[in-house]
Amino acid sequence: MKTTIEIPDELFRKAKAKAALEGIKLKDLITESLQATLEGKTGSGRKPHRVKFPILKSRSVAPLNIPDDAAFRTELIDDLVHYEASLR
Repeated sequence: MKTTIEIPDELFRKAKAKAALEGIKLKDLITESLQATLEGKTGSGRKPHRVKFPILKSRSVAPLNIPDDAAFRTELIDDLVHYEASLR
């Protein structure tokens, strides 16, 4: 069944990031979390899927200049989701 709910922006970003890191769809994360809550369980009982990124070795370490704003974090999460999908 489809439904519409309102959740705080920060909670949505955290849920989307967790789903991306576990390699599952956001709707599956929400469904599992709701089911676990209704059954009184504290965890889903499965191991999260780990994404492996290529490691590049460098002689010098340059500081990262990453802006701290919601738009950038959302783009980063979307990039993670697309990267995970490309591995399938």
